[in-house]
Amino acid sequence: MKGAIFDLDGTLIDSMGIWLEIDREFFAKRGRAVPDGYQKTIAHLGFQECAQYTVREYCPNERAEDLIEEWRSASLQKYAAKDSARYMKPQASEFLHKLKGEGIHLCVATASRPELYEPILKNNRLYDLFECFTTVDEVKKNKSFPDIFLKSAEKMDVLPEECVVFEDSYVALRCAKSVGMRTVAVFDESAAEVVDRLREYSDRFIRGFNELL
Repeated sequence: MKGAIFDLDGTLIDSMGIWLEIDREFFAKRGRAVPDGYQKTIAHLGFQECAQYTVREYCPNERAEDLIEEWRSASLQKYAAKDSARYMKPQASEFLHKLKGEGIHLCVATASRPELYEPILKNNRLYDLFECFTTVDEVKKNKSFPDIFLKSAEKMDVLPEECVVFEDSYVALRCAKSVGMRTVAVFDESAAEVVDRLREYSDRFIRGFNELL
């Protein structure tokens, strides 16, 4: 292994609670509860795709751009919180420092925008450990496609087969494996119902980073 590619939400950050809260507030303003299966459907989508889906299915009289701005404002407050260490997965920081100390190239591959991942990583003194960041907006495809992982390997100047991908989404894990990358499934409560799929598309399944220290 020469390069390690990390998802952010659900992998390094225990963000399910953040987004559940944002989704509850969003739909409550519109007089309804969060639709069944909503979080699972949007888990691997970027902001633009998520907004388009939400408008199409639930908010036909609204604009995707307005939804994105509403989510942006709500999420910025939470991701930029000075006490955001409580959102980090246990031992994630220690594991990242361990890899960096071993000379492993590190990259974040995420559906989140820089305005979200930068403050939470910087507040937890992790940002400078990564030499590059790749977003679904940058590659113009979500994690149902391997483009984001291939781009991350290119940025680190390593071959796909020299990379390991850390993810909590079996869809993303499947894509990473399809291009020859090794995969580690990181358990998250949001994926509790699909653990079998996570195991199917991972070379290793972990419930916490303590298992790798």
